[in-house]
Amino acid sequence: MELGLGEKIAVIAGGASGCGRAIAEELAREGARVVLSSRRAEPVKETEAAIREDGGEAVGVVADMTSQSGAADIIAKARSVYGEPDILVVNSPGPVPDPQTNRWRGLENCADEDFELAHRMFVMSQVYLAREVLPAMKAAGWGRIVNIGSIAMKVPHLEDPMPATNTRVAVNALMKTISQEYGAFGITANVIATGPFESELSRDYRASGAGAKTDEYYAKMLPVGRWGRPEEMGALVAFLCSARAGFITGETIRIDGGYTKSLF
Repeated sequence: MELGLGEKIAVIAGGASGCGRAIAEELAREGARVVLSSRRAEPVKETEAAIREDGGEAVGVVADMTSQSGAADIIAKARSVYGEPDILVVNSPGPVPDPQTNRWRGLENCADEDFELAHRMFVMSQVYLAREVLPAMKAAGWGRIVNIGSIAMKVPHLEDPMPATNTRVAVNALMKTISQEYGAFGITANVIATGPFESELSRDYRASGAGAKTDEYYAKMLPVGRWGRPEEMGALVAFLCSARAGFITGETIRIDGGYTKSLF
């Protein structure tokens, strides 16, 4: 299927490892010129090199998307190397509860600053980056914005970090508003609600002992009988960013192997 991504400029904030890296690699394979970011320098260098070795175009930037200046640095890098971004993917990794203090799980274990941090990580990172790219997308009459969220937005539960689980819902509302405000300019905005995916973050979470949900639990709960593969996330994001997905906007799309049992 021709996705029409050749020569498109794609920014993947949080695109140096796990599902973010898989998204960056898939967009590059489809011909997009990729700008990927992380707060850690080594994964940025590794992913940038891997994409180039595979024949793709990529440049990495070390920056913190949760600050206005960091978000501006990411988009400035894209402009300086390739031009104004056509595609923005925001992949904000969530915090892991502390197994000793139980911090981030349950209302009484969450301080005010925990909720403020979660808001900055998930909501403000999306706000900062969207503000940077939307004017040029609007002028061009085309754009794609995708936020990588979680199925916990639809079914909040105590096993996951409470501030992150609850704050992510605000991102859905934000993206819905963007889809309404900018749809007439050929810009789509969608959220992906992810289920259990194999990644460095998920492996660390399981190894920490903080998670009540074990591999055995997921094996029973997942109809497909396995965790998601990062390349499957990459394929979905590539389609949503494509010319063929122009009529899909304002949606929260689950990719969870059937884990969520609700209809909607």
